[in-house]
Amino acid sequence: MLMEPQLSVIIASFNAEKTITACLESLENQTIDKYFEIIIVDSSSDGTATLVEKEFPEIRLYRFSERKFCGDARNFGISVAKGEIIAFIDADCRSDRNWVVGILKAHQSPNLAIGGAIANGNPDCYIGWAAYFCEFSHWMPNRHAGWLKDIAGANMSYKKRVFREYGLFLEKTYCSDTEFHWRLEQNGHRLRFMPSILVSHQNINKFGKFLKHEFVHGRFFAQVRIQGQNFSNMQRWAYIVFSFLIPVRLFLRIVLNNIKNRIYFYHFMKSVPLLILGLISWSLGECVGYIGGRKCN
Repeated sequence: MLMEPQLSVIIASFNAEKTITACLESLENQTIDKYFEIIIVDSSSDGTATLVEKEFPEIRLYRFSERKFCGDARNFGISVAKGEIIAFIDADCRSDRNWVVGILKAHQSPNLAIGGAIANGNPDCYIGWAAYFCEFSHWMPNRHAGWLKDIAGANMSYKKRVFREYGLFLEKTYCSDTEFHWRLEQNGHRLRFMPSILVSHQNINKFGKFLKHEFVHGRFFAQVRIQGQNFSNMQRWAYIVFSFLIPVRLFLRIVLNNIKNRIYFYHFMKSVPLLILGLISWSLGECVGYIGGRKCN
């Protein structure tokens, strides 16, 4: 009789037909011999679900006809997960062979939330480098272990009881993981960053898609921030008026991250022109989000 898993790995999948195989194969090739379950919550309009059913029949697959944002999909995955440790990896990521070992070892500590490092999974792509630095420069592989206020949901794990105590992710929005981490911080909990828990992320490789992605995520971030940090109208309008400073602040933060952690410094310098365009696009989206106000559920 199969034992209940200690760990449940949840993957929110949307039109991931080109990347899901590499993700699942990396999970199949883990060094650990303990049983852990993999749950895919798929709302794709491509052939992702069919591929998973055919090539990975042992995986628990849940299909939905309507698009689910990451928060919605992760919430459903949590509701059906059997493990007391919940780990998230994105469908466009590949896990290191010791990823599961690292998560289980890290959760022997009392920490409720533990995240890991994110490497660039398509290093031959110029646009991919700009996308990577826009999104993941804070969690590059060579960063020292420590405490952070936010860690990307693409490589994040929790003790399941954290969701019983502090609720689930926001739904119908991006940036729901960031809002959840703000909630934990407000309740006195910190996030532990462990660089040995490593995934590689397949980044956007098309210029137009990259700029659109940054704009949309910037807009959602602003809306989530208004709600999650209880912005007053005065705060909201202050961010609108001084929104021209947002790309400057973001760029300086990324520069500092790359000075501290020089693992990708050469690629950072090469990608600066495109990176700046991406940050401007994010900032325009963030400004629009502040203008529109709170829209998250």
